[in-house]
Amino acid sequence: MFHKVLLVLFVTVYNIAIVSSVTPSPPRWPSVWMATGSAHYLFNNQTIGTQIFYDWTRPAQVMNLMREDTYTYTIMHNGTTVWRLERTNRTCCIDPLQTGVTPPRPDWLQMGNQTTYDGIVTVMEHACHSWTKDVPDVATFSWLTSVTTGVPCRLGWLNAMHADFSYYSEDRNLLPKGIFDVPDYCPHVITDPNCSIMHF
Repeated sequence: MFHKVLLVLFVTVYNIAIVSSVTPSPPRWPSVWMATGSAHYLFNNQTIGTQIFYDWTRPAQVMNLMREDTYTYTIMHNGTTVWRLERTNRTCCIDPLQTGVTPPRPDWLQMGNQTTYDGIVTVMEHACHSWTKDVPDVATFSWLTSVTTGVPCRLGWLNAMHADFSYYSEDRNLLPKGIFDVPDYCPHVITDPNCSIMHF
């Protein structure tokens, strides 16, 4: 009887070990999501406030970034055009280096074989699964989700910044009205070859 109990215990522990060692599959983004949190710029060691809004049905993605001194600018990716705009002084330009591709597809992590699983990373005291993918001619990105809930923890733009989420929602009704609308003062052709969404 004792040997049978030991055998059952061994099999149970072995099965748990196998399950825990299985590499999780890369998740698919929902068609709509938004997040608020803090972003850390790696090239100047600066922490800023950030909001991210995503809607693949358009397709569009908007990032609002704010420094401690309240200077704010927006990265607007609408269709295949990427604008850098400052709403307070109504200035806007197209980044020629980033324009030409759509925002990430919902299955961007699942496409091809360039996605790597990085293991479990701690983000704001939460254990999160981490995946990284190199997008040729664009950048290397990472996406982290909670081990326990699956809720996204972080969007990383490697060698540039990573945004840690303190709030996340997939409720389309919570999207700010007109958040993806291109302001009328924004150009629709490249007017400044030096325009860059990276200059902060």
